[in-house]
Amino acid sequence: MILLYLVLVPSTFPNVDGLKLRFTNVKCEDLSPDFCRFQKCRLAVIKRDVIALNIDVKLLKVPVNNVTVNLSFYKKASGYRPFLYNITHDFCSFMQNRKRIMLAKIVLDVLLKKSNINHTCPYDHNIIVDNAILHESQFQLLPLPRGDYMVQVKVAAYNDWKALVRIYFGIYQDL
Repeated sequence: MILLYLVLVPSTFPNVDGLKLRFTNVKCEDLSPDFCRFQKCRLAVIKRDVIALNIDVKLLKVPVNNVTVNLSFYKKASGYRPFLYNITHDFCSFMQNRKRIMLAKIVLDVLLKKSNINHTCPYDHNIIVDNAILHESQFQLLPLPRGDYMVQVKVAAYNDWKALVRIYFGIYQDL
């Protein structure tokens, strides 16, 4: 039955060719202003249809040795609704073996090449994401239908929520 659906409705499962992914918005919130502060949280237009994500978080209490991250996906359908994934995991242990959780690996691979969080704990410096760009090839293992999405990342340190980042992106047909 599922195979028949895939054959009859191939447009709901994206083929990497002909689709564009791009950031549409980003919102950052420091839930504990005495622990961290967002110095930069914005998108930058690099060129037509290429939008980059830039985030700079100043950690006020360093070093940070205990980090927990909640990663959840939302799809826009009369507002943003939960979509498929909502996982919470110890970030320090995840960074020691990134293949453990495939969804987190896919999302993190978008950010790692353009950020300074590519090491294990402790974190004793600003967290910077500089000009991260979405590429269609990064989502080959995560087939998503066309539409608008939000990835919400809640970060906790020492079992207390410290920051919330909402990254909005869209998957569109290339014209």
